[in-house]
Amino acid sequence: MAAQDLPADRKLRRRSEFQHVFDNGRRTHGRFFTLIAAPSPMTVTRLGIVASRKLGGAVVRNRAKRLIREVFRTSIAGGPPQDLVVIPKNALLLADVEGLKREYATALRRCVSKT
Repeated sequence: MAAQDLPADRKLRRRSEFQHVFDNGRRTHGRFFTLIAAPSPMTVTRLGIVASRKLGGAVVRNRAKRLIREVFRTSIAGGPPQDLVVIPKNALLLADVEGLKREYATALRRCVSKT
């Protein structure tokens, strides 16, 4: 089975990139995660995930990150490029992928319409 990883240009990597989103982004709270979106200086939408130890141990945090990346990778992003930071909540671990996709699309629409 081939790896379904995100290309490097679709990821937020530096602290300054995350800080830019936290400082300039619009925040939307959902049942499974909090989404923060800011206009991107790049030509593609990029994703960053902040999974703190409040969520659980390393196995739990990594599972949450895998689920979020899968939803981001398979969702079609319309509109202008955005830098997104997702902060998962404990309920995300019990959700199905289709429910996550619906919430992601709704949260993204709310964040982008505010900007």
